[in-house]
Amino acid sequence: SATLIIFSVATAHAGVVYPVLIESRSGNSRGAVQLSKDYVIDLEESSVLGDSLFLSEAGHGVVNHELEGYLNFTHGIEPLRIHDRSGRIPHKIFPLPTPEETIHLEIPVEERSDESPPPKHDTAEPPSEWRPEIYVMFDSVIHKYLKESKYLQARYIIRLMNIVNAIFKTVRKPRINLQLVGIFRFKTRKDEYFIVEEDNIVSSHESLSAFGRFTENTTFARPADLYFMLVGRRLGTRNKETNKLSPSVYGSALTGMVCVKGSNVGIAEERPPLYYRFATIAHEIGHLLGSTHDGNGPVGHIPGHPGAKECESPSIYMMKRSGHRGPPFLFSNCSEKEMEFVLKLRGEECWKTKSNYDFFNVTKEVAGSSITPEILCRRINPEQFASAEMKDCVITCSNRVPGKNGSQEIKKNIHFAPFGYPCGKNGGRCWFGNCTNIDDQVC
Repeated sequence: SATLIIFSVATAHAGVVYPVLIESRSGNSRGAVQLSKDYVIDLEESSVLGDSLFLSEAGHGVVNHELEGYLNFTHGIEPLRIHDRSGRIPHKIFPLPTPEETIHLEIPVEERSDESPPPKHDTAEPPSEWRPEIYVMFDSVIHKYLKESKYLQARYIIRLMNIVNAIFKTVRKPRINLQLVGIFRFKTRKDEYFIVEEDNIVSSHESLSAFGRFTENTTFARPADLYFMLVGRRLGTRNKETNKLSPSVYGSALTGMVCVKGSNVGIAEERPPLYYRFATIAHEIGHLLGSTHDGNGPVGHIPGHPGAKECESPSIYMMKRSGHRGPPFLFSNCSEKEMEFVLKLRGEECWKTKSNYDFFNVTKEVAGSSITPEILCRRINPEQFASAEMKDCVITCSNRVPGKNGSQEIKKNIHFAPFGYPCGKNGGRCWFGNCTNIDDQVC
């Protein structure tokens, strides 16, 4: 996860260590790391010394955490790009350069920001800005598609979540600004044991429930308010009569369960390098933060929940029941009231910001400007692809499908371009469904 940290220790000694995340010896710390047999350090937050990325991975049934950052004012720590026979990741403790020298840590991100983070909210009053901390995970299919490269994976997840976060930043009360605190990758299908799959279709509801148990029973480098799983396969539900899975959904989440351990989870499809399901991801996170579908009544498991009966029409907002979720890429007034209700319901432990570092400041970039409608349409349906075009940031994929008497027909599907897709002339890119210059948004 990404966070500003320091370790409260005496001067570290240069060498190779194998960090292990353990319970803190101090009741005031957020955890501890054991660097050697006799060397245990408590984790404390700081907005002074710098930033760190925890990139976690599951392999051979063991969860490893890479740790980069500062031990104190004189020494830092970073992972060596090797593993020992046990699969553990050795880390190097090294002396920091003098202040006039440049500090370089091999963090797989593009740039850093000098922007000051907002202050923590430690009062009992709900904050005007809610910063839900999120851990994003992805399956072995996405891991392999992104060439098993931590750099490519981190960059892709940050850009994808920048698009999602842009949508949440339109919420007025409470203002919402997601905070990415961790990235977790599963290297093999054996490691993602909670995924229920048949014929390359993932059971949405069964996998979501098991994923919740996984997050509840796993020690992460940083705890989060919600955990989101991305799968590079189709999601489906079971036919009640045949018990067979069919690809019928794109995502799933539990309404209003942010900060509820074991239930604060969501799942969605994603197909790199397309940033394809950004609206689905935003929709499912909207559920977690308290929003039911527009037009629905209050959810039964949350007493006093306001529901969204008054917002059944027009069916154009992020929490509409079905269909393409496109412009204006906004949440309805009902959704905002529901999220505000859940914010107050979950209380200070949920809404207070545990890390002062906003990892989205690492890069504000969104979907790459080199992606074309043809790339998207071919990736979605390579076997039947015929042609692709885009107008007003709406992509139309034409596919050859079987017709009558052995003939072929052309079937057209539309997709709303992810934020950042190139459009028009003069370097325009899609942003909330409009073709415009977005330099001020991504720089």
